Amino acid sequence: MPIVNLSIVPELMEGDRDTQYRQISAGITDVIVSSTGAPAGSVHVLINEVSDSRYAVGGTMLRSTRPRD
Repeated sequence: MPIVNLSIVPELMEGDRDTQYRQISAGITDVIVSSTGAPAGSVHVLINEVSDSRYAVGGTMLRSTRPRD
C-alpha cells in the first residue's frame, strides 16, 4: 500500500483549499497508479498543514519573511 506524505503551508495557498486538496490527492493517486500499477484504493495520501510560523528556510522562519495583512 503506497503512502504519500505531503506537507503544505496553507498561508501560501489561495482559493478553496478543500477543492485544491481533492485535486492534489487525485493527481498524486493517478501518478502512483500509473507508475506502479497499484490499485487506486490502496493509495493513501496524507496532507499535513504546516503553519508558516513552524516552517523555516535557510534558518529563517517563513512567517517573518512574509508581509502581514
